[in-house]
Amino acid sequence: MHANEIAVLPYYIANLNIEYTFRQKMGYHADFKNICFVDTLDNVAALGYEGKMGSIFGFSSENSERIKNQNQRKISVIIGNPPYNANQQNENDNNKNRTYLEVDKRIKDTYIKNSTAKKTKLYDMYSRFFRWASDRVDKNGIIAFITNRSFIDSRTFDGFRKSLSEEFDHIYIVDTKSDVRANPKIAGTTHNVFGIQTGVAVMFLIKTEENK
Repeated sequence: MHANEIAVLPYYIANLNIEYTFRQKMGYHADFKNICFVDTLDNVAALGYEGKMGSIFGFSSENSERIKNQNQRKISVIIGNPPYNANQQNENDNNKNRTYLEVDKRIKDTYIKNSTAKKTKLYDMYSRFFRWASDRVDKNGIIAFITNRSFIDSRTFDGFRKSLSEEFDHIYIVDTKSDVRANPKIAGTTHNVFGIQTGVAVMFLIKTEENK
């Protein structure tokens, strides 16, 4: 198991939670040495992209070795809850998202190329994580993401949907139908377990080599 985190406090909290859970289940302590302090979308050394940036987060030799170790492994399952925002780095910032040259080029060559929409927000952070994960997961692998539900019926995401249908053998979607903006009557936590206005969906993407 591997984990990535780019913020310092969540990095340490994640590490402690993993080690604590392991101790509860196994009855003894073991250091978790596979958590990396790295921006996942910048860590493209394990992908078949032309541009590769594998060492920029090697602020310590130990962290650098952890990143290299992760990039040498086959990853069969990727689980995540990527950010949903299209225009900011997070909900407290008043800035547009930064660019990720390699991942954004892959989005342009796939999701946008397959789209009929005139305008697109396919550089939303969660679509970037879908692109990265789709390229990173093994030929027999599963991606499980909790994200904004806009990809289900938005015209903007028609190319995204087409690309996923071509790249994966099985797709399962749990649509919570919890978009408060589309249906103000469902405001609050009664219909949206996360207590947010954004509609949420869970998607499972499955690759099976036997179907190739």
